[in-house]
Amino acid sequence: MSPYVPFPAPRLVGAEVERLKRVCIVQPILTNYRLPVFRELAEHCHVDVVHSIGKGDSGFGEPEAVESPNLRFICVPTLRPFDDKLGMYQWGLARYIRRERPDAIIHWVNPRYLSFWTTLMWGRLLGIPVYGHGHGVYKKQRISWAYRQMMRLLLKLVASYICYAPFVRESFVRQGFDGRKLSVADNSAINTCPVRPEEKTGTERGVLFIGRLRAGCNVSLLIRAIERIRNTDGVPVTLQVIGTGDEQEALRTEAAARPWVTLHGELYDAGRIREISRDCAVGCYPGNAGLSVVHLMSLSLPVITHDDLPGHSGPEPSFVRNGVSGVLYDHRRPEEALYNALRGLIGDPAALHRMRSAAFLDYEELVHPTLASRLWAILGR
Repeated sequence: MSPYVPFPAPRLVGAEVERLKRVCIVQPILTNYRLPVFRELAEHCHVDVVHSIGKGDSGFGEPEAVESPNLRFICVPTLRPFDDKLGMYQWGLARYIRRERPDAIIHWVNPRYLSFWTTLMWGRLLGIPVYGHGHGVYKKQRISWAYRQMMRLLLKLVASYICYAPFVRESFVRQGFDGRKLSVADNSAINTCPVRPEEKTGTERGVLFIGRLRAGCNVSLLIRAIERIRNTDGVPVTLQVIGTGDEQEALRTEAAARPWVTLHGELYDAGRIREISRDCAVGCYPGNAGLSVVHLMSLSLPVITHDDLPGHSGPEPSFVRNGVSGVLYDHRRPEEALYNALRGLIGDPAALHRMRSAAFLDYEELVHPTLASRLWAILGR
């Protein structure tokens, strides 16, 4: 199979190129899956990534070394006077803005960070457009008067709020916010070693989980569902688990008595993940999922996850088209619903064939154009 090559990013011309010479991207921590985005943006202009160090075992992995003449990483400490509740401050960010005067700033949005608000203020004072980038209000069913006023102020101060998914933008509008400041750049990651639908044989019996092993991932629920399929239906389904985190030791204990469960631990080698996935028929993130669903789609795996979209860790599960590229099972009765979703899909070769093609097609549409291309186009508007 030929290597995967993303489509070239759309180039801005004339005054737009002249204006955008340096872009600052502010992140809470530096993660591996964001590095290709930064590298691609650095093909257009100088990029400074201001970040902090994560607390504890986040399951994101240690970022690899990046070499690019236009890409610079600046690590600043995060002060936490009230732990993670309120007033966190990325110390040194304001000093960087005053010294470097970037042409634009893309800042991850967490209103509890005081440094986010001071960045908005410095942007106003220095004439630097600040773009928010985040999940928005999709997790909130109801919004208090105070929170609504805060978000209105936020939308007034940003040049644009870049939503992770159309679902995020829709949630803003549904809550009554003005959509004129809202733009969308589908959150995605390019898999350099994808699996195309025609590479699947239809004889696969594995289920693949990729993600952080943390509270809410619900891998134990997935183990119980597969065990029921094996014992009740007699189908020799196996489980492949890729990831690390706080729940790893507990899952290792569960897997010890179940030889059909394989824990691969922390793994970022795209080629190795591709090979593991070749024996799998579906991808499943039974708990609160995020970007992992896009990775599963890139492997031509229909995705099974729960249907409580506001309850997920990120808005990316909204990319799953229920009954088309995957299955959203009823979160109100997880044991029975997940079992039925897995059993029904694995036992239906025609549905698997149809859904794996749709999942890969959805993945291609998410990464063409790339996230970096989408961000660059928004900056140039």
